[in-house]
Amino acid sequence: MGNHEFIHTTARLAPGSSGGLGLAIPSSAVARLLTAGSPVELGVTVRPVRIPGPDPGIAWLVLGVTLGSPADYASLRIGDVLIGSGGRRFTISGDLQDALGDPKQREVTVRLTQGAAA
Repeated sequence: MGNHEFIHTTARLAPGSSGGLGLAIPSSAVARLLTAGSPVELGVTVRPVRIPGPDPGIAWLVLGVTLGSPADYASLRIGDVLIGSGGRRFTISGDLQDALGDPKQREVTVRLTQGAAA
């Protein structure tokens, strides 16, 4: 559901430094970021869970829902499991972020299974 374009290196960035984190972000990626709209905020706290079986993947267990958020209005609840978006199942951890970060999307459809009532 998308690529993340950056180069990562761990190197000494200044004399006497004990090392550090350096990122080189292509100017085309920065330009897209500056011209894109704000990403969609779902309003949930989640943690990843693995989906085993013949069609393995990743899903997101809802741990919290922000009052008044799109997730709250859509009746997402603690214990629900987000399993896909845009007609596709999540397969890697970045898929949910990619779905929410697509500047062309004004609305995001998320598939879920509902957990037990708390």
